[in-house]
Amino acid sequence: MKPEYVNTFGLRKVTSSEGEILEVTLDASYKYMESAITVTSKGVENISTPSAEPVASIVMNRQTALSLRSLLNQTLGEG
Repeated sequence: MKPEYVNTFGLRKVTSSEGEILEVTLDASYKYMESAITVTSKGVENISTPSAEPVASIVMNRQTALSLRSLLNQTLGEG
């Protein structure tokens, strides 16, 4: 099943040896349950397993990440 929308986000960061954040990557993916039919000695079984399909990764420098945070705060409110 191909993803139609993104429903999961993750963050990764790259830091310097001094601990300064150099780069932030926002990963967007679609998680879903995948079904498979298995034939065993007990008969036919329908098995569901979690699966994920990567959709996009957005790499940002520190300033771009702060700008995105500011935009989200303006849109959703600071609270």
